[in-house]
Amino acid sequence: MKIKSEKIKKFLKYSIPAKIFIILFFLYFLFQLVVHVYPFLFVLNNSLKTAEEIYQDSMALTKTWSFSNYLVMFQKFQVRGGIYFEELLFNSVWQTVLWLLSNIASSVLVAYILAKYRFPGHGLVYGILIFIQTIPILGSGAAAYKLLHALGMINNPAWIWFYWCNGFDYSAFILYGTFKGVSKSYSESAKLDGASNVKVFFSIMLPMMFPAIIALLVTNFLTMWNNYTTSQINLSKFPNLAYGIYIFQRDALYMEEGDTVFYTALVASSIPGLVIYLSMQNLIVKNLSVGGLKG
Repeated sequence: MKIKSEKIKKFLKYSIPAKIFIILFFLYFLFQLVVHVYPFLFVLNNSLKTAEEIYQDSMALTKTWSFSNYLVMFQKFQVRGGIYFEELLFNSVWQTVLWLLSNIASSVLVAYILAKYRFPGHGLVYGILIFIQTIPILGSGAAAYKLLHALGMINNPAWIWFYWCNGFDYSAFILYGTFKGVSKSYSESAKLDGASNVKVFFSIMLPMMFPAIIALLVTNFLTMWNNYTTSQINLSKFPNLAYGIYIFQRDALYMEEGDTVFYTALVASSIPGLVIYLSMQNLIVKNLSVGGLKG
């Protein structure tokens, strides 16, 4: 209570324009909170209703709290006449993990080389990295699909990871800036002790990138986990959970308890992302101060 009272006293000392600005700032973020939290609460509420309650009023609070709906989901949620929730979940896991490993690993290598080395064509390669960020993804989609089809990567899990090892996306751009912020004194001190370039990268530079890499892993996980277009276009024979929910949404209108199953699947698909974000948020915002320079 003492801390709150001190904050109130500090707030009262501000000028009237400053008070108005703080209040408007607070109201804006409160509005953003409601906008982002309400859809999840709406879906969660409907996932606990019976089908009859949803038909009567999908906006009303549930009265039954039917947790058995989640058991029914595993029985009735299926797409294309035989692909159930478990298989969709498995496809989401291996596609997301494979994409993260391929994407982050290639982005780290590209960013490190561009940030720490100068070579003929360095400016050109960096320009390509920047230019790629400006190309609309839909504009290059047809050409990318034609190339993947010609290389036999469509619906081919054994080789699709090679396409994901592009290393020239937003992750590389972020890691480039992070590597640029690391002092050369660390690598120079290690080389004075006889460390090779490979040793410097894996033992000095890479550990210092862990906070940035973890942040990218979490944000990219959420992106890929909810990405249904990749599965729809490049891996249609291996639909992931996001694509399965997209398909099921159209079929839910024609099946018994379809809406209930749809809402429970939405909630179940969001749990992995929530768990990973909540467990990793401290690592994302934590500032690591590492000292290793020789005087």
